[in-house]
Amino acid sequence: MIKSNYHTHTVFSDGKNTPEEMIEAAINLGFEKLGFSDHAYTDFYGGWSVPKDRLEEYVTTLRRLQEKYADRIKIYVGLEQDALAIPVPTGLDYYIGSVHWIKKGDRYIEMDHSQEILRDAIRDFYNGDVDGLAEDYFDLVASYAEDPHVGFIGHFDLITKFDEKQLPLFLPTPRYTAAWQKAAKKLIDAGKIFEINTGAISRGRRITPYPSEEILKFWGEHGAKVIICSDCHAADAIDCAFDQAEALAKKYNINLVDLF
Repeated sequence: MIKSNYHTHTVFSDGKNTPEEMIEAAINLGFEKLGFSDHAYTDFYGGWSVPKDRLEEYVTTLRRLQEKYADRIKIYVGLEQDALAIPVPTGLDYYIGSVHWIKKGDRYIEMDHSQEILRDAIRDFYNGDVDGLAEDYFDLVASYAEDPHVGFIGHFDLITKFDEKQLPLFLPTPRYTAAWQKAAKKLIDAGKIFEINTGAISRGRRITPYPSEEILKFWGEHGAKVIICSDCHAADAIDCAFDQAEALAKKYNINLVDLF
């Protein structure tokens, strides 16, 4: 069983538990490493990110806990940086590169709030072209290949979040497949790490992890470096579906690595 998790959220952003509650839960599960990655601030929407005036408190709190629990678990301090976030502070232990928004003109479109938002955006900004939105999304994901600070890529195919429990929106068309393969190749060539992400399972949105098995197969065939994370927003989800994620990694001969 994997005994590390680097994609976690606390009350500093949109999580339900304090950092210390998360640490205690991880220790009780026998975890050896825990990384904190609350959302970096976005100036166009701050509803689920660390407020700018609390960022110093966030880092200071986690550094204190890093020392307090040093003999029981290794703690790492990071941020989940959206592609459209304002510049984030340097000097943290790691950064996750994630795309939660794309921008069309002066409109910000949220990728993981609801399928209705995605369908409206496809109608209003893409003339009904589903693959057009997917291409813009994966182009933005691929842009992290040039970011030297980003340690790994969060929920690679996040736009499929609602496709298991609703009428699927993103189908494996030639254009859709070409879009994600282009992004994956660019990120693999840049040495970026991907994650198998179980977060949507704990929040009742999916029954399987991100990404799709088609993408996992591609990662395995192309030697992608991969970690398993639960993207947990609560202490009871730190190891959510890790056994399922590990089974998928084994099935597709995934190269599982550790961030630290």
